[in-house]
Amino acid sequence: MKISVISTVLNEEKNIKCFIKSLLHQTKKPDKIIVVDGGSKDKTYEILKKISKKNKILKIFQKNGTNISQGRNYAIKKTKNQVIVSADAGGEYKKDWLEKLIKGFNKNVGFGTDKPLIKNDFQKVLAKKILHKNVCGSSRNMIFSKKIWREAGKYPEDIERGEDTLFDERIKSLGYKIPKISDAICYWEMRENLKQVRKQYYEYGYWDGIVYKKHRTLPIKHKIAIVGFTILLPFYPLLWIFSKLSLSFKIDFVRRFAYLRGFWEGFLGIKK
Repeated sequence: MKISVISTVLNEEKNIKCFIKSLLHQTKKPDKIIVVDGGSKDKTYEILKKISKKNKILKIFQKNGTNISQGRNYAIKKTKNQVIVSADAGGEYKKDWLEKLIKGFNKNVGFGTDKPLIKNDFQKVLAKKILHKNVCGSSRNMIFSKKIWREAGKYPEDIERGEDTLFDERIKSLGYKIPKISDAICYWEMRENLKQVRKQYYEYGYWDGIVYKKHRTLPIKHKIAIVGFTILLPFYPLLWIFSKLSLSFKIDFVRRFAYLRGFWEGFLGIKK
């Protein structure tokens, strides 16, 4: 079973060496690592080319202006291998990550587990509140067959963010279950401050709004959250006052309000 690890990158100069190193030093080495650079303005592409000269399994392509889905689809088309593992820069992968991912693979599709990469006190509080708390569901840590990718219509190239959510929902709509492979661990670097969290969740919401408007597809938990957050809107001034009491509460308030605002602006077609 030959494996290709694929990734898209853009302006990842600070993270790219650690990311590629964690892929190259796996206990089970991938047969190919294919990275598509979307037109980095920093030294990301140059660093990748330099590393690739010493590591033949690493293949680098530069496709200026491509979004995440276009980059992933291009990378998958460039490999003959029938098993694809999707990874993202910004993640550091445990040494046995790929070995565990393959061991738990059901020949169709599966997710590994994300855990927080904590570097400061803010991230320590954030780690207790958000999705990086030992849950799966992102294409930063996913294994699937090329057959599944084709059946699901490939990654949706008409949206810039939220592409993995739509891709996952299409797979589920085909009747496939996506099991969690709990010991295939990616340590993911979280946002460093409240401003970054606000922007992150606004982007999540904005593109979820566009996805729902275009494709009428969202995970049920997202739909429940949107209804609940919208109902609570009259109480947001009071919640804002409470958010001053603790950083934990403030993070909850900021990410929920930012997501809700983003969703409705995306759904209603309000430009950012």
